[in-house]
Amino acid sequence: MNKLKLLLIAPLALLLTSCVGEEPNDIAYITALGIDKAESGYIYTIQFAKPNKISGGSSEEGGSGGEIVENISVESPTLYSAINSANSIISKQFTMSHAKIIVVSEEIAGDGLSGLNDTLSRNDEIRPGVYIAIAENAGEYLEEVKPTIELNPSKYYQLTYENNSESSIPQNTAQEFYFSCVSGKEDCVLPLAGVAEAEEESKTTNESGGKSESEEDKSIENKSQDEAKKNDSGFESGTRDRLAGETGVKITNKSEAMGMAVFNGDKFVGKLGSTEAEMYNILIGRFRDDYITFYADSTPETPITVRLEERVKPDYKTNIEDKTVDINIKLQCELQSVSEEYKAENSIEDIEKKAARMTDERAEEFARVLYNEMGSDPLGIKGRIKSKFLTIDEYDKYCETFKPEEWKFNINTEIKMRRTGMTYYN
Repeated sequence: MNKLKLLLIAPLALLLTSCVGEEPNDIAYITALGIDKAESGYIYTIQFAKPNKISGGSSEEGGSGGEIVENISVESPTLYSAINSANSIISKQFTMSHAKIIVVSEEIAGDGLSGLNDTLSRNDEIRPGVYIAIAENAGEYLEEVKPTIELNPSKYYQLTYENNSESSIPQNTAQEFYFSCVSGKEDCVLPLAGVAEAEEESKTTNESGGKSESEEDKSIENKSQDEAKKNDSGFESGTRDRLAGETGVKITNKSEAMGMAVFNGDKFVGKLGSTEAEMYNILIGRFRDDYITFYADSTPETPITVRLEERVKPDYKTNIEDKTVDINIKLQCELQSVSEEYKAENSIEDIEKKAARMTDERAEEFARVLYNEMGSDPLGIKGRIKSKFLTIDEYDKYCETFKPEEWKFNINTEIKMRRTGMTYYN
């Protein structure tokens, strides 16, 4: 009897001594995917890591800039056929299991992303936490990804799009985009990706302090940075409301993430800059902290800077009869810099009121643009009013005639100074 058990167990034990499926050394890991429109189908830009160029790789060589990734562009009707074609170009088999971001062109997003949603929901390789970013040209963005510090491309995308302290882009993932489209309770916004416009190139020092002759280490003068709209008053006064590609003045890595793409259902309807992305994160309770600038009436030439923090989610009160939304926001701040004249003439309470008022004004203007001009519902008003109805049928019937442009917002911000330490301008 014991011999019979041994004979049955022995084959199972042998299975534990080897891998089932593809060997890790036979797999090429896709880090990012770009999708652009073509005359027939789509152009898929497949970006994959080069293990021997990543710090800690088998060769221990390391690499920098564009050396750590490779891009393959394939024209194909579907993602699956594109990967099949790309598999014939390299010796290994591609997998999407480690992909961090999918970049989609504005043209495709404008037509609707229901097809992409269906693909993502059915593919068991793609993780639900993958980011979707919108760019004018997805392939161009991926081609220009040349990290100047991070040697792991997956880590580069993770630090760029999953950084909770980065308030200038929304933190929504593919999973959240899918649920927003399927549930219909809210519209989603996605991060914007872009490429800085080169005016001229000049050599710059590398991280070790010496001069580099490599093309990867040359910086560019960003021509498009002057196109960013300047905030003349109120929230973030004196700064620029930047879109992706308008950030750096002189930079090496031309690829940028900044601002947000606004959707109505699965269709891209417009884009807003970094200041609006900050306001969006505040209004949905995902803002963590950031430095905000404004000017006092008595010292219009000297900026006042506060470190703004949000620790409590905003409180929403909806009125379906009047179609109004009251939003109460509670923020904390630390005073970072202020002129000596302002301190002499004003109290801490004045700064709190001024900062709260400028937040109210910018938030109400932001909501007006989203709802009245773009016809989008990213704050989820449709989902928040569900409790007002006794039955699902009543709610569904009301949603059939729901129009975002009919809703008005009253925003009340309360800001409390946590401590009063400050720096003076002379």
